[in-house]
Amino acid sequence: MMTDEFCPTEEVQRLEDELRHLKLIDINIATYTERFNELALLCPDAVLNEMKKVELYIKGLPEIIKGETMSSRPVTLNEAVCMAHALMEQQIQAKNKRIAEGLKRK
Repeated sequence: MMTDEFCPTEEVQRLEDELRHLKLIDINIATYTERFNELALLCPDAVLNEMKKVELYIKGLPEIIKGETMSSRPVTLNEAVCMAHALMEQQIQAKNKRIAEGLKRK
């Protein structure tokens, strides 16, 4: 493994900790997904199989979409990512609609 050879143990541990505790902040799911994928590539020992990747990815999602993503029972990370992105888009559209309706009332 390249990280074992070229990366200090402390740095690998820090990256694995970041992966385990990575959370979606705000509504920027694309950035969350990108960072998750980077860390998963750098820390393959932290995500030994596809199901572990899926679990860790879903764990970092906000509660509002975590349940629905889990209930879809994604088998691959790609399925989980697609579901989470779709749900986040729905949340954004619903929020924008509420804002627009609020502006119409004024």
